Amino acid sequence: MSIDGNTIKLLRIPFSFFLLPLFLFAYSQAQTVIHHQALFAFLIIHLLIYPASNGYNSYVDKDEDSIGGLEKPPMPTKSLFYLTIFLDFTAIVLALLFVNTMFAGCLVLYIAASRAYSSRQVRLKKYPIIGFLTVVIFQGAFTYYMSIAGVSGSAFVLNEAHIYVLLGCSFQIAGAYPLTQVYQHKQDLKDGVVTLSYKLGYIGTFLFTALMFLLCNVFYYLYFTSKDLGMVFYIIQVFFLPIVVYFGYWFYLVWKDRGEANFRNTMRMNWIAAICMNSCFIVLIVINRIPLSYISAIETAVPEHCYSQEALTSFYLKSTDDLTNKRKIKIVAGKTGIENRYSVISDFDKSPEDYEFFNKTATLLPEPTLTERMQIYQRHATKLSKSAIEKIKGFEQIKSTLTHLITVTCTGLFAPGLDVELMRELDLNPAIQRSSVNFMGCNAAIIALKNADAICKSQPGAKVLIVCTELCTIHFQKRYNDDYLLSNLIFGDGSAAVLVTAEPDKHYIHAVQIDTFNSLILHNGYSDMAWQLSETGFIMNLSSYVPDLIRKNIKPMMAKIGLAAESFKHWAVHPGGKRIVDDFASALELDKCHLAPTYNVLKNYGNMSSPTVLFVLKEVLEKAKPENAGNRIFTAAFGPGLSIETMQLRYV
Repeated sequence: MSIDGNTIKLLRIPFSFFLLPLFLFAYSQAQTVIHHQALFAFLIIHLLIYPASNGYNSYVDKDEDSIGGLEKPPMPTKSLFYLTIFLDFTAIVLALLFVNTMFAGCLVLYIAASRAYSSRQVRLKKYPIIGFLTVVIFQGAFTYYMSIAGVSGSAFVLNEAHIYVLLGCSFQIAGAYPLTQVYQHKQDLKDGVVTLSYKLGYIGTFLFTALMFLLCNVFYYLYFTSKDLGMVFYIIQVFFLPIVVYFGYWFYLVWKDRGEANFRNTMRMNWIAAICMNSCFIVLIVINRIPLSYISAIETAVPEHCYSQEALTSFYLKSTDDLTNKRKIKIVAGKTGIENRYSVISDFDKSPEDYEFFNKTATLLPEPTLTERMQIYQRHATKLSKSAIEKIKGFEQIKSTLTHLITVTCTGLFAPGLDVELMRELDLNPAIQRSSVNFMGCNAAIIALKNADAICKSQPGAKVLIVCTELCTIHFQKRYNDDYLLSNLIFGDGSAAVLVTAEPDKHYIHAVQIDTFNSLILHNGYSDMAWQLSETGFIMNLSSYVPDLIRKNIKPMMAKIGLAAESFKHWAVHPGGKRIVDDFASALELDKCHLAPTYNVLKNYGNMSSPTVLFVLKEVLEKAKPENAGNRIFTAAFGPGLSIETMQLRYV
């Protein structure tokens, strides 16, 4: 078999460019992409399957006049027939070796349909309706389905959205195909082929094409809006505009002179359509394949023991006979803005003789040791964390797909740690990747989210579970300086679990996209928020200067990174204390109603250290409304050092 230049020419390989849009569209929409399979699928379809189909059609038809891609086609020889068989066979073998069986099966069906369309024995193309439907189905919906199989390694479930996109693809081909035949009427009739375009006539073909593209747009609109991606539909319309303009101009020319329905104008239409659609779907690929991360769920849990602020204040008051200390306790307690706090300790509303954790004396002496405090932490932290995690909707189905686990705590440590305990208790994948954020205080949740964001943006398909658990009340100590007055009267216990994913979820009314993070260390506040370990627990430094430091620095920090408070509609600010929240609002000139979730969490739970900002964010996200699409959320928390950590989110 000798292969000459004319034989290669009749494969019309450049014509694959006109058939490329649906593959690119499928690539842009596939939930998962196996890149090496996608590359082989692309090469097989466009360099083997399409050319073989073109070549076989040319061999059977022996066209003497212009055909798609060739104005003056050469006469085919027997070598063209053998070459098309070789290309088809090679395509199937490569598909089995380098892509997958489903994709190879789709190729077999596509080849069979292509041969049935052209062959003299079956000759589907000579029937206007059957031939039209064969092309529309196999070059439309079936090609999209086949491309998804090649790109992702599996077929998609035929849900409502996928039915819309398949119909959209088929109507796209239904509009384009008759238009490509509009100049071939005489040649087709000479070969005994009556096309749909001939039946419709010149003007009818243009009107039919306009109707098909309208229906294509309807189904694309339904598809993208069903996925909450309506903006993508309008992006597509921008790219389709030149096609519509030229189509209208060409229609005008044909209306005036039927001779304008010629090969050159048809090819010009093909090139404009292909360039615009390929460009459009490449943009969609860029948009959809830019690595992103989303907060897919936040759930919280608190211990069973709920205490009023009055009960906790009374417990503190009973620990001293010093009137000055009692007076200071009452003053500070009255200014906290807290009504309730939760604790794993059951002693705070009992008589001394019934204490289980503290020494059974009103003076609380001797105080529990650090060892005893860590023992109670180990006993309760896993249980509380598990309670928060298991509230995540569908967690039993999700847990096998988790790729990473990040645990966050600053109130207790043990080994094997909280991460390993949770893996055992929840029966997580033993190969899950683990990390911990320890001893970083109230803003550690944002630091953990920053790590999860980096993971999702570097690993497509990542699902990161973050668990922030703090048992602050186990560090209650019989001290009365300003640092301990604050810490004993504002801290509570709680846990929050966050699911961060590389793909958006429909847990909330809008997907919650993580945008950016920013940090600031205020070295002049180094000693104003700190703690150290001691034999009897943590030695706390929690200065009353902290609110002043935040108030003076938060606005300059935002200005330095180019942010203005009015750019954000929603705020999730860590309630480190009532004065911190008040001064934060004052510094940014915010109406306090914007910080209602922060005040609510402070009122009902107190400051639980790292999970607290997540309690606030959970309330913000659950109150989102349909009209909030596109709105931005500013999240901030404050920790030792003094450090400010911020995160920007967006409803999409």
